[in-house]
Amino acid sequence: MAKSPRAPAPSPRKAASAALRIIDEFCNLKEVHRAFACLHGLLSPIHRAPRYEEFSIEPGDLRALMAVINIELERRTEPVEEAIRSLRKALKAKVR
Repeated sequence: MAKSPRAPAPSPRKAASAALRIIDEFCNLKEVHRAFACLHGLLSPIHRAPRYEEFSIEPGDLRALMAVINIELERRTEPVEEAIRSLRKALKAKVR
Protein backbone atom coordinates (compact mmCIF):
# COMPACT_ATOMS: atom_id res chain seq x y z
CA MET A 1 0.00 0.00 0.00
CA ALA A 2 1.43 3.38 -0.98
CA LYS A 3 1.79 6.05 1.63
CA SER A 4 -0.12 9.25 1.06
CA PRO A 5 2.09 12.29 0.57
CA ARG A 6 2.20 14.55 3.61
CA ALA A 7 2.93 18.21 3.57
CA PRO A 8 6.12 19.11 5.37
CA ALA A 9 5.53 20.16 8.96
CA PRO A 10 5.64 23.92 9.38
CA SER A 11 8.48 25.26 11.41
CA PRO A 12 7.89 26.72 14.85
CA ARG A 13 9.13 29.97 13.31
CA LYS A 14 6.16 30.00 10.91
CA ALA A 15 3.68 29.47 13.75
CA ALA A 16 5.38 32.16 15.84
CA SER A 17 5.25 34.55 12.89
CA ALA A 18 1.52 33.89 12.45
CA ALA A 19 0.96 34.50 16.16
CA LEU A 20 2.81 37.82 16.00
CA ARG A 21 0.75 38.80 12.98
CA ILE A 22 -2.43 38.13 14.95
CA ILE A 23 -1.20 40.37 17.76
CA ASP A 24 -0.31 43.19 15.35
CA GLU A 25 -3.60 43.02 13.50
CA PHE A 26 -5.57 42.81 16.73
CA CYS A 27 -3.86 46.00 17.97
CA ASN A 28 -4.91 47.71 14.73
CA LEU A 29 -8.46 46.48 15.26
CA LYS A 30 -8.49 47.83 18.81
CA GLU A 31 -7.71 51.34 17.50
CA VAL A 32 -10.87 51.34 15.40
CA HIS A 33 -12.87 49.98 18.32
CA ARG A 34 -11.57 52.85 20.47
CA ALA A 35 -12.77 55.32 17.84
CA PHE A 36 -16.18 53.66 17.80
CA ALA A 37 -16.39 53.68 21.61
CA CYS A 38 -15.37 57.34 21.68
CA LEU A 39 -18.10 58.26 19.23
CA HIS A 40 -20.62 56.18 21.16
CA GLY A 41 -19.65 57.95 24.38
CA LEU A 42 -19.98 61.31 22.70
CA LEU A 43 -23.47 60.52 21.51
CA SER A 44 -24.78 58.90 24.67
CA PRO A 45 -23.01 60.14 27.80
CA ILE A 46 -23.74 58.20 30.96
CA HIS A 47 -24.08 61.24 33.21
CA ARG A 48 -25.01 64.64 31.95
CA ALA A 49 -24.20 67.59 34.10
CA PRO A 50 -26.91 70.24 34.40
CA ARG A 51 -24.83 72.39 32.10
CA TYR A 52 -23.45 70.38 29.26
CA GLU A 53 -22.17 71.49 25.93
CA GLU A 54 -24.52 71.17 23.03
CA PHE A 55 -23.18 69.80 19.82
CA SER A 56 -24.26 70.90 16.44
CA ILE A 57 -23.99 67.59 14.62
CA GLU A 58 -26.08 66.83 11.59
CA PRO A 59 -27.46 63.30 11.18
CA GLY A 60 -25.86 63.05 7.74
CA ASP A 61 -22.46 63.85 9.25
CA LEU A 62 -22.92 61.14 11.86
CA ARG A 63 -23.96 58.62 9.19
CA ALA A 64 -20.84 59.45 7.19
CA LEU A 65 -18.64 59.12 10.26
CA MET A 66 -20.23 55.80 11.22
CA ALA A 67 -19.83 54.53 7.64
CA VAL A 68 -16.10 55.35 7.71
CA ILE A 69 -15.66 53.69 11.10
CA ASN A 70 -17.56 50.59 9.96
CA ILE A 71 -15.53 50.30 6.75
CA GLU A 72 -12.29 50.65 8.71
CA LEU A 73 -13.49 48.12 11.28
CA GLU A 74 -14.22 45.60 8.54
CA ARG A 75 -10.89 46.32 6.85
CA ARG A 76 -9.00 45.71 10.07
CA THR A 77 -11.05 42.66 11.04
CA GLU A 78 -10.19 40.75 7.87
CA PRO A 79 -6.42 40.54 8.54
CA VAL A 80 -7.08 39.34 12.09
CA GLU A 81 -9.33 36.57 10.80
CA GLU A 82 -6.79 35.63 8.12
CA ALA A 83 -3.96 35.54 10.65
CA ILE A 84 -6.00 33.31 12.94
CA ARG A 85 -6.72 30.95 10.02
CA SER A 86 -3.01 30.86 9.17
CA LEU A 87 -2.07 30.05 12.74
CA ARG A 88 -4.69 27.32 12.97
CA LYS A 89 -3.44 25.85 9.71
CA ALA A 90 0.16 25.93 10.90
CA LEU A 91 -0.72 24.34 14.23
CA LYS A 92 -2.98 21.73 12.64
CA ALA A 93 -0.21 20.72 10.21
CA LYS A 94 2.24 20.49 13.11
CA VAL A 95 -0.05 18.09 15.02
CA ARG A 96 -0.28 15.69 12.08
